[in-house]
Amino acid sequence: MFITSIKTAALATAIVFATAGASMAATWAYVDQDANVRKNHSNGSQVINSIYEGDKVKVIGQWNNWYKVQIPGPDGWVKAGALDFDYYDGPSYPVYPSKPGFGFGSSFCVDGKNAQFCLGTSY
Repeated sequence: MFITSIKTAALATAIVFATAGASMAATWAYVDQDANVRKNHSNGSQVINSIYEGDKVKVIGQWNNWYKVQIPGPDGWVKAGALDFDYYDGPSYPVYPSKPGFGFGSSFCVDGKNAQFCLGTSY
């Protein structure tokens, strides 16, 4: 049992380190139209924030035609049609890790059918 636990922990650690480099590359987008930011990638999901035409946002995830954005206030999901990836020239919001010891871009997320699991930081 102990060996199985060690193997599982080693595998989880390897996955986090293997994906850390990819997650550090930021994708930025320009908000093309006002949109609700939802808790999950679904039209029926709770609205937790808003983005407005002209805002610049960091895209931190994708699920089909939904993008997860990191913005001041709660992060959440928006439909792809609200974002434009062609006209962005750099970050607009400062991003700070929420806890000491975690670096910028150190998150790792796995999306499932009914849930999302993330390790790492947000601001």
